[in-house]
Amino acid sequence: MSINKVFLFVPNIIGYVRIALYLASFLFHSLGNWQLCIIIYSIAFILDEFDGRAARAYNQSSNFGAALDMVADRSATAGLCLILAQLYPNYLLAFIIAIALDVSSHYYLIYATGMLGKSSHKDSANWTEHGLLKLYYGNKTFMDVLILGNELFYILLYLAFYLVSFTLSLNSFNFSVWQLAIIVCSPIYLLKQVTNILQLQSSAQQIADIDLENR
Repeated sequence: MSINKVFLFVPNIIGYVRIALYLASFLFHSLGNWQLCIIIYSIAFILDEFDGRAARAYNQSSNFGAALDMVADRSATAGLCLILAQLYPNYLLAFIIAIALDVSSHYYLIYATGMLGKSSHKDSANWTEHGLLKLYYGNKTFMDVLILGNELFYILLYLAFYLVSFTLSLNSFNFSVWQLAIIVCSPIYLLKQVTNILQLQSSAQQIADIDLENR
């Protein structure tokens, strides 16, 4: 039986590599090698930029590739949040909520996209009523900044657990360099969570509206 050539599209091969790297990253964490863990995780995250470029360059965009990219992103973020919950047990509930919000908001978005007959979840910029979501899905630079800030926030939390740095004093408050970097990234991280909440609400509203029309 021949293999469907879509599985061998260049951007999809990059997607397979990303998933393998994420699994390797989590394996190295479980083995106690945090340095390789975060290096490999970061490489896999950076590769996310190249699968889209490859899809456009080789005219190999596909629904399978979009789903693969979504699965890789959601699985990677959930995996890193689970690791952070292990490192920072006092914030277990916060990481559980972050995982649930990330997964549920994107699942509802994909479901709504399919029900509306749209070809891509990024088309939500055309049907959402929220200005922030229109900006997020309509402006690639804005989207990239929020995605990068979100991942960087988690990566910095991971590094802050293992790395000792010099301390800065500010109005009787002492911060390590890593803590200061986390504080700087916090507004972008929180804005990304807001977009997830709006994404969940908007998608759920679209699905419910379609249900009502079909009754």
